[in-house]
Amino acid sequence: MNEQTLRTFHPNVRPFIREVMINGRIGIGAGNLRIADVQTGRPTIETSENGDRFKLSIPFAGQLISWEIVFNSYRPSFPPDFCFHDESFLSDPEVNILEENVPSLAKWDAEDPKSLLHVISELLALYRKHQVSLLNGVDYSRIYFEYSSLVCQAQVLEEDVEVLIGTRNNKSRLLSGAVNFLIKLKVDFSSLPPIVSNENPGENAAMLLVTFHSPEGSRITPQLHLAPSVEKALGSFQLPPFPPDGSCLMDYVPVVVEQLQEKVSNIANCFEKKKEYFAALFYRLGKSVVEYDGVTFTRATFILEWRDFYFLVHFTLPAQFPLDRPMLLFQSVYHIAYGNPYQTWVDDYPYSPRWLPNEMVDRVYNYILEHAEVFQKKSIQSSQG
Repeated sequence: MNEQTLRTFHPNVRPFIREVMINGRIGIGAGNLRIADVQTGRPTIETSENGDRFKLSIPFAGQLISWEIVFNSYRPSFPPDFCFHDESFLSDPEVNILEENVPSLAKWDAEDPKSLLHVISELLALYRKHQVSLLNGVDYSRIYFEYSSLVCQAQVLEEDVEVLIGTRNNKSRLLSGAVNFLIKLKVDFSSLPPIVSNENPGENAAMLLVTFHSPEGSRITPQLHLAPSVEKALGSFQLPPFPPDGSCLMDYVPVVVEQLQEKVSNIANCFEKKKEYFAALFYRLGKSVVEYDGVTFTRATFILEWRDFYFLVHFTLPAQFPLDRPMLLFQSVYHIAYGNPYQTWVDDYPYSPRWLPNEMVDRVYNYILEHAEVFQKKSIQSSQG
């Protein structure tokens, strides 16, 4: 949370702003709300620590929409006013519309610091419905068909889709006439291996952003947006192109979901195979272990002995294990080459991805014993050279 920004607000407004800055992740993409251009409604008073109006940028359908929010800092019991840059939205709302769709505004609770956040969330849900209603006209009949057929699927609910029509008034980079669909994909990421990261991994989620560049849908561009933790776990993923043969979103979205789920399953399977391989390693070499990665199961180091010659063997399991063989690094504990411990990579040992882990480890262990004498001689030669 930006404390400096928070201090620019009047103390009566500050609790509402704090909740927005701390917990303000709303919408399908759960993007952070951004506050800017803090001002005061009393120009004779210094702006510092008296701000009661500001601009709020909200991630929506792959763009940022901007709203202005105005408080009466001396009357916090009064609900805030909103100014929407999209002039078609709530230009002259009826009272029953606000009472039904934005109850947190109609029954403003100044004692609840989350009140503003509730209002923003409810207004955004209403804005999503408004954008969909704009599609239901002659100009966007083709794209409205895309939307209506998509949300008829069991996989995609109405609340899983954000729609934004490009206009000159919504202040976005979306060209006039173009339409964005942001679709939350129902992919189960629970089986993904744990990710080691210093950053907050956030919620595991995948969103598909589809841009219809014209109302006729003659050109369609899909983009995949993954949460950082998912992106790191999946590595590279090639999004299938949108078919040019008149296919619809209702056909395309299940294909993307299926391919993502298959990728997740493959990675989860690799992770289980790595754990099985480590179990076999420890069964054979457990007394010789120096260190190992017990989270992602990608690295382990053992100290071994051959005729009073001690050396280290580092195992590194590749991302595509067991399809790709583990990499072995032999390292001498005695000899130095060019200022560093002498070491050499080994990749010519017997291996087949079809073997069970116990056989994989037995074969590589026998190879290590056979290769130890050769490695010892090369270590001695390196130090003499």
